[in-house]
Amino acid sequence: MVFQAIIFGMEKSKLAYFTDELLRSLAIWLLSAITLRYAIKELYVIILAATAITLLVTMLLRGYYRKKDITRKKLKHTDEVMRELMTADRTLLLEKIANAINGTVEQDCVTTNGAVVYPYFYGKFPLEKLNAVYNFALGKQKKLIVLCAEISADVDKNLELFDETKVAVLDKKKTYEFLKKQNILPTCKKRAKRKNSFVRSALKKSRIKGYLSAALILVFTASFSPYSVLCIIAAAVNITMSILCETIGN
Repeated sequence: MVFQAIIFGMEKSKLAYFTDELLRSLAIWLLSAITLRYAIKELYVIILAATAITLLVTMLLRGYYRKKDITRKKLKHTDEVMRELMTADRTLLLEKIANAINGTVEQDCVTTNGAVVYPYFYGKFPLEKLNAVYNFALGKQKKLIVLCAEISADVDKNLELFDETKVAVLDKKKTYEFLKKQNILPTCKKRAKRKNSFVRSALKKSRIKGYLSAALILVFTASFSPYSVLCIIAAAVNITMSILCETIGN
């Protein structure tokens, strides 16, 4: 747990996941062992109990962090899809939507039997655009469905003035689900990974306070822990990292 700051915030590889779980388990074991020594005298019992606690807590945490990571990856992919749609050819995009929902392209929209679909991925969806396509959909006597990445403050504030049964402005999450359901999500271009991302992440100046705080806690823990040498070494590592961040950090 002391060293988790080194890999926190970066896109994790398999090695990073393994290291993260290993260090987290080690931290849980040390905390359990330090706590149990005040209630149990036999060393082997302390080791067994601390190991059992670590296994149980690690299993619970793995489930929690795995769900959290899946959610984070989905949000990241949603943002990547929105960026791709921002630069996509609009004519081609309208044709794909029309083919997927059996509609026809008409006046920059896709018209189906029950609705008018209007995609907008060029910044915050403005109120004037909503007024224009809303009137177009009313003329067709159809419901308006807007697909967008972000809703402007004016639209958010004035949306209640429109008939909610005749208009639906989807945010990026709902837009993503709509496009996914229709199987028309764009293919996101893979970006070249920066070299030394592990080192870059570890040496950010924003991590200095975290390293120094961890060192302070470890020095305090060393005063009563049976693993004082390990605590002091870990504190020294954190202090060294804070110095490196200050001198060569980005």
